[in-house]
Amino acid sequence: MKSFSTLLALLLLSLGSAHAVTTGKAATSLLDGEVVRPVEIVRSEFGRFDVSESGEPVFVPTTTIPLKVGQGYGWVMLLNTSKAKVMWREEFTLPEAPEAWDDEVEPNSVRSISEDRRVAVTVQEVEPSEGVILHSWAVAPGDPTGRYVIRVIVDGSIEQVFEFDVE
Repeated sequence: MKSFSTLLALLLLSLGSAHAVTTGKAATSLLDGEVVRPVEIVRSEFGRFDVSESGEPVFVPTTTIPLKVGQGYGWVMLLNTSKAKVMWREEFTLPEAPEAWDDEVEPNSVRSISEDRRVAVTVQEVEPSEGVILHSWAVAPGDPTGRYVIRVIVDGSIEQVFEFDVE
């Protein structure tokens, strides 16, 4: 399993043509005794990241990812928040352990792998760009086929679950 970096501009454009729209509940928190404006998931999308003939990245909403080494995929969320930074936690469960998990993580993130090597938990603090947060992966040699599940928890209380098949 390998992390996959993408262009944020691609994702901002893709949100305008999303096929599946999900709304989330707002999360409230206290900071020094004051209520902080809630974080709300306005839209969320899962899909694959392709490259067009012109070389431009393209986000394709789908729940089926081809088992093709290098194929990028992941989630994108549009948040409604005034917070400068948000924390997300991703629990990524595979049907069986892959040959290897990528050791590289993005800045400001931490990743742990379960003892059975089927689950990777990544935690990252990010600055939403125009409300957008995302995380992506790429198919690596030895990744299993089958049903994958990604559970994302934003700011400790709102959650989105993405189920998809790798075939």
